Amino acid sequence: MYADQKQLKRILSNSFEGIIWKIELNEQHGLIAVESRISEEKKTAFSIINFLTGEILLKDKVFEDSWNLSLAYVTKTDLIITIYSQAEIPEFKGIISFNFYRREINWQRFNLSLNRATDEGLQVFDPKINPRRYLWISNASAEPIQEPNLSNFNSSSFVLPQLRDTVELPHFIRRKELVGQLSELVFPDLKILSFHEKISDYMHQRLIVFDKDRVLIDEILIKHIQKLQPESFFMVGNYLFYIQNKNEIVSYLV
Repeated sequence: MYADQKQLKRILSNSFEGIIWKIELNEQHGLIAVESRISEEKKTAFSIINFLTGEILLKDKVFEDSWNLSLAYVTKTDLIITIYSQAEIPEFKGIISFNFYRREINWQRFNLSLNRATDEGLQVFDPKINPRRYLWISNASAEPIQEPNLSNFNSSSFVLPQLRDTVELPHFIRRKELVGQLSELVFPDLKILSFHEKISDYMHQRLIVFDKDRVLIDEILIKHIQKLQPESFFMVGNYLFYIQNKNEIVSYLV
């Protein structure tokens, strides 16, 4: 860490047993759901955090036959998980609804596949029936419901950075030789950059947030790598999220 980070408010910093594999956000309720995986143990775990407060609502929850499960959606109270016939084959085999406050499975359906998930309900179909016929069911009970009016849904404030071949870095940001493209996101007066820099025979992936001539965050996201890493930060509203060391998620209110 290179900079004084007192200027921005850190909301959360949570590590998981496995590598962060997938993330789902529910902006309306301020929730972030995380799927993490441990390949050696063939284990998949699920966690839920209130990103407005940093409160952990569910941590590293593992279900039976977890390797064949995948995070699909998170509502105000329920985690929606899809079941695959095999982890390596994207063929749906069923759906699980889990209430993370009661720590109980609401229901499981092995004859349904998920087409769309919303706070209002799930759009599902039976893969054995052709032509495909869609049905809306309740997140909590799996009972049929009327098709919700989705036209009133608010647009998402989720923002990913733009890839740049070159970015002019301020003189006060000291760096090594840059490798590959840079990721850039401008948020009002702040600029957020992520890039790889060569350190001897390895690379580091680095994240910098600065405001004019002040560095607010300077973090090494991952050290001693030999391959370029995928993008590791994004914004939702006024919240900056980034993944560190592949298994930790960090958020700041900016």
